[in-house]
Amino acid sequence: MIRLTCPSCEASLNAKDELAGQTRKCPKCGATLQIPDAAPLADDAAASAEVDADDWAGLDDVAPDQHVHAALDHVIPKPERPERLTRLNRYLICDKAHLFAMWEGNGQGWMLKTNAGFVKVSRNPDQLPSQGDYTLIELVMAMTDDGLRLQGIHCYQLAGRWALTTLEQDDHKILSRIDGPGRLTKDQKSVLLKFLREQFMREVWHDAREVLDYLSNLDYHSPGVG
Repeated sequence: MIRLTCPSCEASLNAKDELAGQTRKCPKCGATLQIPDAAPLADDAAASAEVDADDWAGLDDVAPDQHVHAALDHVIPKPERPERLTRLNRYLICDKAHLFAMWEGNGQGWMLKTNAGFVKVSRNPDQLPSQGDYTLIELVMAMTDDGLRLQGIHCYQLAGRWALTTLEQDDHKILSRIDGPGRLTKDQKSVLLKFLREQFMREVWHDAREVLDYLSNLDYHSPGVG
């Protein structure tokens, strides 16, 4: 058994030896963890590393180790970077707390969010910042027998410089500025929930329980679901 401490919330955790060197998610705070190589512990050190019951308040009635093992056995999904924007999907760009731009496959290209509504990027290129912390969100949609339905959500971290200026060059160019998997803050999740309710009929997103749970929970580290 490998014992480690989460660098984010400082919770003491247990991981199976075969997970050494792998990446997992802290079951308490959701932070990404690198499982170290197994190392023998003295009996007194092992005892001191046990999880205090108070550290696991709110994790139901299951023993702490059971939660740890279940969480550390689960690989954190990392969505592959798309090569092109998919016409059926919706793509959003958010800063830390606001919706900045949107794309849908209707031929109008990227649209900027303003107080008056959405306006074309091609007519307002001066409003594109050259740097900043932005996240690209892909709302995965599918056409079913019952109509358009929300199937999943993927998040990507954009480069800190010259990412948004690509929006006026080509619809798909922004994908080349993806740095890696993204993560959503509480404010960003609230923005997305509001967007879904304002832009789509309830039938489109109501049954997407996995997506709705993701947007409503306190996991601010996973790059998406579905």
